[in-house]
Amino acid sequence: MFDNVNVDSCKTMGCRNLGIINSPDYLLQGNNVLCRECGFLFPLISSNALNLFRRAVNHGWKGLIKQCPGCGGYSLKRHGFSRQGEQRMLCRLCNKTFIAAKKAVASPRQTQLAALIQAGTSLQDIRTALAIDSTTLRRELAHLSYQGRQEGSRFSFPCDIALSTRAFTVRFNGSDSLLYVLVTVEEGSGHVVALSTNYASQPVEAEYQYRSRYEERLPPGTLTHLVQRKEALTMRRQGALYDIDYGPAALHCHDRGMLVKPVLPAYRHFELVHKLTDERALNVQHYLDQECFIFGGCLMANVNDIHQGRCHIAFVRERGTTPPRLDMPPRLFLSGGIRNNVWRAFSTRDYSLAVCNLTGNKKTRHLRYATLRGATAFIQFIQSHPFLPYLNGMSPGNVTLVLEHLRHAWNSRLPEA
Repeated sequence: MFDNVNVDSCKTMGCRNLGIINSPDYLLQGNNVLCRECGFLFPLISSNALNLFRRAVNHGWKGLIKQCPGCGGYSLKRHGFSRQGEQRMLCRLCNKTFIAAKKAVASPRQTQLAALIQAGTSLQDIRTALAIDSTTLRRELAHLSYQGRQEGSRFSFPCDIALSTRAFTVRFNGSDSLLYVLVTVEEGSGHVVALSTNYASQPVEAEYQYRSRYEERLPPGTLTHLVQRKEALTMRRQGALYDIDYGPAALHCHDRGMLVKPVLPAYRHFELVHKLTDERALNVQHYLDQECFIFGGCLMANVNDIHQGRCHIAFVRERGTTPPRLDMPPRLFLSGGIRNNVWRAFSTRDYSLAVCNLTGNKKTRHLRYATLRGATAFIQFIQSHPFLPYLNGMSPGNVTLVLEHLRHAWNSRLPEA
């Protein structure tokens, strides 16, 4: 997870260059690369910027992902205990042993902080009740988020899983500035697997800093119109296909770090999801928000499983919360844009679904069960949480920490957690 990665490869299903770095078939054309095998362009993404971002945000997961610290391998097994009673692990690749990460224990102050957040207590009242300043509050929030990550890393997934991923925004610094957030949920249990924002405590290349003063907005309409207008918006982006404008976002002068373009957290996010779910999952279905770089991040994280037929990816747009029990006949339409993908629409009076399978053939009767309900439910939980007004007044770094804690709070309410 902490090795450098390069994601500049063809992302066309069926192309022999799918996932291949530095193919002789690639031809540089401005900020994009033409794959002469399939004829499609893909945008270049700075490996330096991506890896700087990964190192900054992965630091909070160090020791929690089941990975050998020596060779980085994931083929591990339990290997007794140390003299202090700590669990030892053996790496089957390099035969080295190491101590598994200790379970974090919440202090009375952290337990009280969690209860105050859950009750929607103001920041001023929290600092008064705990007798702490802003610096100590941030430190306690970091401990809470670490505990949530540790619990999340221990969750046991079934062999066949469906994961839904959606993007949303959260205000910060008491202004109209928006933090970009990606969340992935396991649909069977409702468990939130991972949550990522576009805030990094360390700066990356200036070219990948996010700057915007307007938001891409889709006018109302049928799902068919929304799909096609989204493709038209993507085509009109300046510079690269991943330069989405999700709204205004600016840091205060005293905020350390930077906000990055959403393409960086998208690629890192699915790498994290893959690491957290790969231990037992044999077959994985990803349902994604319709966005080209979200698909690219999911594709590159799972490219080996896709080649083996163990992973499928689909775009989904959904309206309504309760799909009918009876089978709905699909209606086919094309998305337009670069790929002109084939979508299937399943609609009734109270529910509409549009789904596009992106990774090979999949039977229609399976596509009708596509959904983003798990991710949507968590977003509604955040948007209706009593602490949200105070969350909106925090720095982007603290917002990220609180979101990680709320992810844990959500998972703790589930029967399977």
